[in-house]
Amino acid sequence: MPAASAALEASSPMSSLVKRILSALVLGPLAIFALYYGGVPFYILVGLAFAISVHEWSRLSVRHGRIKWSLLAAGIVYLAVALSCLIWLRNFEASGFFVLLYVFLAVWACDIGAYAAGRTFGGPKMAPKISPNKTWSGLIGGCIAAIITVMLYDVWLSGHVESPVTERFSLFFQFILGLFLSVVGQLGDLLESSMKRHAGLKDSGSIIPGHGGLLDRIDALLLTIPIYTLVIFYLDYLIT
Repeated sequence: MPAASAALEASSPMSSLVKRILSALVLGPLAIFALYYGGVPFYILVGLAFAISVHEWSRLSVRHGRIKWSLLAAGIVYLAVALSCLIWLRNFEASGFFVLLYVFLAVWACDIGAYAAGRTFGGPKMAPKISPNKTWSGLIGGCIAAIITVMLYDVWLSGHVESPVTERFSLFFQFILGLFLSVVGQLGDLLESSMKRHAGLKDSGSIIPGHGGLLDRIDALLLTIPIYTLVIFYLDYLIT
């Protein structure tokens, strides 16, 4: 029995990794398709995301065995603002999808860079009482990855997509925006981690095998999308 138990524990991390990869391979393309196609698939995606996120946020709003309604109400507003901004960005210009993809790439690159740097270099914890796995090296690695990614994406955009707003993105602006979005995204991650810790939960849900809940996957986007929307709105205002 002890040998079998040890073997099971050894295989568990690999099993979790396989689940994460398979979930990403299935759900990732579906989400990108809905965002790219727009219309009905996009609005169905947004509606489902809102419903699932509200349900998960209600679990995070539990304190001492009861839902704290002020936290739930604040969460509903938080989610509604983020998803409303998502819709606005998608419908912005004819190239709305590519403008929206910018913030997704920044957040995804930051997540990957932070994970890689944190695992490689380790070092002092950034917020040990909220998220014990996050390190300052991870924050720096995430910022560097986001900055490089948005700069490369903007180079591609300038040669393939016509957008008066993104044409105003200078290299210095790319650096500042990439850095800002990566920091804001990690703050969004810490916000959800804090909610989970106070609710006594490891994950916001279990809807995505190997990943946990939907909020565990989009926590950084929920905060970065409204901030990015303000930037795009202001630039569009300056142009028009």
